Amino acid sequence: MIHRFLLGLALVAPTVAAAECDTPSRNADLLGALEGASVAFGQLDIESFQMSHTEAKQHLECLTEPISRTTAAEFHRVTGLSLFLERNSPSAAKAFAAARAIEPDYTFPTDLIPEGNPVLETYTQVDPEAGATELVPRPKVGSIKLDGSGSLNRRTALPSIFQLFDGRGAVMNTTLLMPGDALPEYEVPSNAAPEKTAKGGPNIPLLAGAGASLVVAGGLYAGGAATRGAWANADTIAEAESKRGLTNTLVIASGVAGVAAVGLGTTSFVLSGKF
Repeated sequence: MIHRFLLGLALVAPTVAAAECDTPSRNADLLGALEGASVAFGQLDIESFQMSHTEAKQHLECLTEPISRTTAAEFHRVTGLSLFLERNSPSAAKAFAAARAIEPDYTFPTDLIPEGNPVLETYTQVDPEAGATELVPRPKVGSIKLDGSGSLNRRTALPSIFQLFDGRGAVMNTTLLMPGDALPEYEVPSNAAPEKTAKGGPNIPLLAGAGASLVVAGGLYAGGAATRGAWANADTIAEAESKRGLTNTLVIASGVAGVAAVGLGTTSFVLSGKF
């Protein structure tokens, strides 16, 4: 389900059809339901736990405020516990991994999950960094957050909480994306340049610098060759020594310029990813 808030004021219009929420929810409502679920789980009151989890999902779908990273992690953890109780360990492990991606150092209180509980094994079963990622397109107007973060890199193998904001920062929709779910539809810039995933050509400025250095190297070497002839035909020892020194200087300088040309040319391709 997708919640649309303040539709009349929206600068971005989501095109996903979904039922409207009768009562908008706030973070305090969501947190209250999540805390109720945790308390019930600790008391082994499974019925109350599942009721609180269902309530939390309803509040999430109608959330009209940006969700915090901490709240997003807690939602994924409670969802993981619910899935574990339903004997759906693979999905529970993915929900737990989504929570660990946000709060990697979190550990369950022992009064909630005692040592030796099989939940702890499931909690660390899936690597949060594993699996494919997709870059979520930016909206034409407004912004997007995933699990309370402005990063648009979504791990498609894990659940995530998608939020779309209008240009004023109001929440347009909040959607729980399960692994493999398609993104909600929303307007993106018609002239948006595609993200560069392929490696491009050489760095043009560096390649131009390499060419210029090569020309300089050639000129210096030619000058050295010319002075070498003059040195060989010198009439006096002093004149020969002077012209030999100039020849050596020009040849050395041409070598330095040549090395610079090779270095710049190679770097231009390295930066482009060709090597």
